[in-house]
Parts: sequence; structure tokens; C-alpha cells
Amino acid sequence: MEIILDPPNGVLPVRMGMPFAEAVQAASSWGEVRVVGPLEHNPTVKIQAMGDGFDVIVILRDQETVNAVDVSAPEEEESDVRVLWRGNDVFRTPARELLKIFSAAGYEIDDSRPEEPVVRDLTIVFSRETSQEVPVDPEDGLPLYFTAALVSHENPAF
Repeated sequence: MEIILDPPNGVLPVRMGMPFAEAVQAASSWGEVRVVGPLEHNPTVKIQAMGDGFDVIVILRDQETVNAVDVSAPEEEESDVRVLWRGNDVFRTPARELLKIFSAAGYEIDDSRPEEPVVRDLTIVFSRETSQEVPVDPEDGLPLYFTAALVSHENPAF
């Protein structure tokens, strides 16, 4: 299975601004879907699509339309799930190399927080945080590969 990151538009087939019912249907293409929220202390609605060893969370802060999509890296290295941006596998390309690819494509990178760099013009935040045993980058001791990608409808760096 391929999951396509299309920032700032969404994570295909889910698009920013998509209504709740359409988002539930679109998210079901990734696996079993469950809806969480709104809760008394948190009005955000989350649509979680769970596949074999991975999950995608569609976020609706206003309970009505998609504001963000959070994709976690597959748990198993041998997983057939590939998360792609312009043909680049964002969870199997070393983090430093992937950021260079974004830079070379003309996008500004805010790496002031190395564990959560932001591709400013694409409204995407990557994470290198994990509690699992993973290969680490010898330069900074962080995970060698990104562990999650959040595509948002607004620039998270501002």
C-alpha cells in the first residue's frame, strides 16, 4: 500500500477541509476506522485508520472539516506500506537526506528543533521521536529515520 503525502492539500485520499463523513469514507481506504471524540475536555474529533502495523489519524479540530493528518511510520521494517512524497519514501530515507531533498526542491526547512523539523512552505512537520529501539543518527543521537509526519492546513512554524 502507498500513502501519498500531498502537503498542504492533505494525505491522499483525505484532503484539508474535507467534511467529516467524506473523511471517514476516505480514511477507510487505509484500514479499519474508528472515531474518537469530541470529548468533554477536548472538542477535537479524530478519525483513526489502522492497518497492519501502522496508523493514520485524521484531525478535525472544529468537528466538521479536516485540519490535519498525522501519519505514523510502519512498525515493521518489512512492511509493504510506503509513505511517499514525490516518490521519496519519507520513513525509509534517512531524516537528514530527506530534509536535503526538500531543500533541493526549494522548500525552507526550520530545523531549530531537530526532533521535529518543519518544512515551512508545505505545512508539514516530521518527528524523530520514538520509544522503540531504532537505528540512531551518529551525529545527533536521534532516530535515523522519521517516525511520523503531520500535514496541516496551516503552517505549523508560525
